[in-house]
Amino acid sequence: MGNKIVSADCHMDLFYLPMDTFTSRAPANLKDRVPRVVNIDGKPTWVGDGAVMGGHAAWMGRGQMNSHRGIRMAESGWEPSHPPDPKLRLADLDLDGVDAEVIYGIRFIEDSIKNPDVIAVTYRAYNDFIAEFCSYNPRRFIGIGNIPSCSAEAASEEIRRIGKHGLGLRGAMFDWFNGPEPIWHSMWEPMWGAAEENEVALSFHIGVGHGTTTCGPMSVEQKLKGNIPRVSAATHQAVVAMQADECLVGILLCGALERHPDLKVVMAESHIGWIPYVLERLDTKYKEGAYKDLIRTPPGELFHRQVWATFQDDRVGALLAREYGANSFCWASDYPHNDGVWPDSQSFIRDTLGHLDDDLKRKLTFSNVVRLYNLDWLAAEGL
Repeated sequence: MGNKIVSADCHMDLFYLPMDTFTSRAPANLKDRVPRVVNIDGKPTWVGDGAVMGGHAAWMGRGQMNSHRGIRMAESGWEPSHPPDPKLRLADLDLDGVDAEVIYGIRFIEDSIKNPDVIAVTYRAYNDFIAEFCSYNPRRFIGIGNIPSCSAEAASEEIRRIGKHGLGLRGAMFDWFNGPEPIWHSMWEPMWGAAEENEVALSFHIGVGHGTTTCGPMSVEQKLKGNIPRVSAATHQAVVAMQADECLVGILLCGALERHPDLKVVMAESHIGWIPYVLERLDTKYKEGAYKDLIRTPPGELFHRQVWATFQDDRVGALLAREYGANSFCWASDYPHNDGVWPDSQSFIRDTLGHLDDDLKRKLTFSNVVRLYNLDWLAAEGL
């Protein structure tokens, strides 16, 4: 099969899940509050605890595949039935020349649902679903779970349930925008410890936190309706990946990585071009003694040791990868999203990484993500 390629960031969005994903797994007293599909204006629509969350079986929750990527996907035969069907999803991987994928789960849940009990049951149901889904072909499907951000205890409990002693998921996504305290706060210490102990890499994915910036959707409702002012939407699309900067720096400076040297952290879909500047800035201030009361290790060293970041089409980041992220940066297709590159991953890899030597290119498209999630079987196959 030649050089193997693993996408470090793909998706199983709420919109494509079977209608009974949550209701069939929820306790009786919460079946009417977890996400379920109801008819609104003649269209099947996901509703969770009273909040409208997007169309069922509709691309990106809206259905209009009229962007450049949407048209390209439609031309290639993609339909909303593909992501939750393992056979069709594998066919899409094959069409794209990708050997395996890391599958991120349902995002924006905590932008819509606020009740901690409903959130916890929703995430448990999804995590059970994705574990079952990946069992169809565990060599090619690597599922990432969801953990609640309402408290460190709730997050830790679900990490223990899904980790190496439970469902066996190798990572979990945490919605840092909706937590009661910032990610650097000491309240999250139990979560860091649980993730390290259970070998669950913690992912912080861009795109959450509607209304926390001056551009883009101010709410899930506005995003689904698509009535965002044109300049605001275009600005958001250009800079959204960089919203991970505060999260990354907070994690590097709060001491969690020093206290938990086996903890792994992922900046998902953050892209990478901005990261070298941040690391340079941090290391300069560290040398000046600005962080001597916070950490004993240079931030850049902590990043290289315990942090990974994914990207699709970041040529600037690729140019700087050898010095700043040779063992940390991971390519991804972002299937099946509007900002992704499916079914053109091969051409994007050539255009973005073609100037790199084979060893570095292999790290960015294969070895780094294999090491991140301990994908021993892929490492053996890729020798």
